[in-house]
Amino acid sequence: MDREFYGSTGDTEQDMCGREAMVESCLGRIFAAYDFGIEEKIVDPVIFLVDCEDVVGGAVARGWEGDDAVDAAIMANAESDSLEGKLPTTILTTAVSFVDSCTEVPRWFPYLEETLSQGPPCDAFYVIAITFGGAGAFSVPLSARPA
Repeated sequence: MDREFYGSTGDTEQDMCGREAMVESCLGRIFAAYDFGIEEKIVDPVIFLVDCEDVVGGAVARGWEGDDAVDAAIMANAESDSLEGKLPTTILTTAVSFVDSCTEVPRWFPYLEETLSQGPPCDAFYVIAITFGGAGAFSVPLSARPA
């Protein structure tokens, strides 16, 4: 088995559907990160939604937050089984400027370079979902904000 895509199902379409489902299930978190990015004056925020329990996502999260922080978050999520609304995995969300994303994302995921080269979406923002052994870029309309 190719260790680089260990978190993948082996079916590219199914992996992308899983990433899309993660985005849809985390809209509240995504908009909170977007709002924080705007408050922090991040230009054209791109929201990273990182599955800390995925092989690829975990490596990214550990690189950003460190092993101790990620391990503690995973443990806290596992202990919250009894809480309503628990996510099936531990998620890290963060906002990064579009310009910085265009520089960094293609280094990790060259297949997303073409999407980002189109510029920021109009009346929307990008979410980069890192799970299922890879990443997907999704355009989230501002009108999708949960009530």
